[in-house]
Amino acid sequence: MATTFADLEARVRGLESRAQRTEEDVTAIVTTVIETRDDVRWLKRAVQALLDHAGVVVEPDEPNGE
Repeated sequence: MATTFADLEARVRGLESRAQRTEEDVTAIVTTVIETRDDVRWLKRAVQALLDHAGVVVEPDEPNGE
């Protein structure tokens, strides 16, 4: 059975809608990262101070993420 023009239009509208939602999600993630950047830095310093005070040494992660 052949695909009709109306079917294609509906599919395009669905894909456009999904693309818009994805764009909105990415924007929200980036906004959250920017807004919480200072909190994360503070938390990292606080955790490091607690580890130093307790004499705990944590090996840094490998640069390649392993």
